[in-house]
Amino acid sequence: MKKNLPGISLSLLAMALATACTKNMRDDLQNTASGKLSNGIVAAALVTDTANITLNWGTTYQRIEGFGAFAGRATPFFESPKRDSIMKQLWGVDGLQLNIVRGEVMYHYPFDKTTGTVTIQPAGASIDMDPASAAYQALNSNQKAQLAQLWILKKLKERHQVPIMVASTWTPPLYMKTNTSQESAKNFNGLNYSCCSTDFANYVAGFTKAYQNEGINFYAVSPSNEPENVFSDWAASYWTASHLGEFISNNLRPALNAKGLNTVKIISSENAAWGTANSFLSGMDKSNVDILAGHGYVEIGDLILGKRGLNQDPKTWNYATGNRPVWMTEASDDSGVYDNTMTGGLKLAINMHKFLAECNVNAYVYWLGMLAIRNNESLICTNGDGSLDYPKTYDVMGQYSRFVHAGYYRFNSALANNTTLKVSAWKDPATGKFSVVIVNPGGAETRTRLKLSGFASSQITSYLTADNTSAHWQQSAPLAPQADGSFVVVVPPTSVITFTGTAQ
Repeated sequence: MKKNLPGISLSLLAMALATACTKNMRDDLQNTASGKLSNGIVAAALVTDTANITLNWGTTYQRIEGFGAFAGRATPFFESPKRDSIMKQLWGVDGLQLNIVRGEVMYHYPFDKTTGTVTIQPAGASIDMDPASAAYQALNSNQKAQLAQLWILKKLKERHQVPIMVASTWTPPLYMKTNTSQESAKNFNGLNYSCCSTDFANYVAGFTKAYQNEGINFYAVSPSNEPENVFSDWAASYWTASHLGEFISNNLRPALNAKGLNTVKIISSENAAWGTANSFLSGMDKSNVDILAGHGYVEIGDLILGKRGLNQDPKTWNYATGNRPVWMTEASDDSGVYDNTMTGGLKLAINMHKFLAECNVNAYVYWLGMLAIRNNESLICTNGDGSLDYPKTYDVMGQYSRFVHAGYYRFNSALANNTTLKVSAWKDPATGKFSVVIVNPGGAETRTRLKLSGFASSQITSYLTADNTSAHWQQSAPLAPQADGSFVVVVPPTSVITFTGTAQ
């Protein structure tokens, strides 16, 4: 049960403890007036914990494969004067340390049906072209996008050794659709099964092979993106669960194998809402699907009511996944006015916690890595003067991607005496390193005891994201345990904080 101290000023608290405190402890109390309460004084002054978290090392859940972002919008990324810095801040060791990048099987590549060859680089163009050059400016918009994505993926491999590259398909080439003049899936516009299933499978396989020839080995490809979306204007393709499953088993898997791409995995079905993916996948032939995936936007019922944005309460899928990895492959706040504060950051924090700690996903991929404008859909935005803006969603993403690495497993974190905090714990069995991510969406500071069960640790270090933190992940001094091996810490209001340590 929470017990606060209303009406007791910090100065009175200092007086009450003065006879038992050392000079350093009294100095810590005086520092609280300027918001500098140390973990040490919290441990000394705390009377009753406002939350108890027991970390049970022996109870283990899913393995994490990683965190990522979409490589698009590829053209503004490629053309940005700050593209090198953007790439470093997303996938580099000093930034988010993302280990997944999601690309696109664009529908407008030249395709030779006879040979199954897809040309991914425009004739006469080079990824080393200056975006300001006349030769680049002479390219059409599709060619620029093709070149831009190739540059992004090759540079990610070269500079940051990003290990997991995947690609999703918004729509087949338009001439393979039921309505050959329409990019979108309106009026149930999708693949023309009567003529084009084999051609489309060869197109996706040809794209994958062409990238392999450029040194990019895709970890997985997806033949669809939001297959139920028949309302939006952007590129899309309508699929039924039955047809998508049949296409994967009868066409796509054989086409990939025929090009020697037997190890390339297939992702499906990437519906826009998690609940929709649950229904879609439950009725689909998944025998040749390697990664089950959905997106993290609001459910269809909320969408009908005019709501948009990040799903704040996704539900665990209720069908057997067959021990296949489950990925959340796209999410962002598409709901409206740009918000770079913790209000937007906490929406993402809750979304990530729900997917990772309750829906047990193995990977989480954000929508856009960058945009040349200020928009909630992107982790890095661009101000009117060309400078980069890092919204709190960027910082929140890093609370997971920087401290929960591929190969970590979630382990049990039992929360007691509190209904506000959202807690998840993660460990690396090989090294004993662990991280505890705590989201506090409430307005009250929460004084918390971390109890370790089945292991011990000599110290922990915290990394804080809040509206008043200037650093992306404000690091504390190491904190030693109490006599009983537990740690007493403060979780600030409206914040996300990660505690890291090493098990002994």
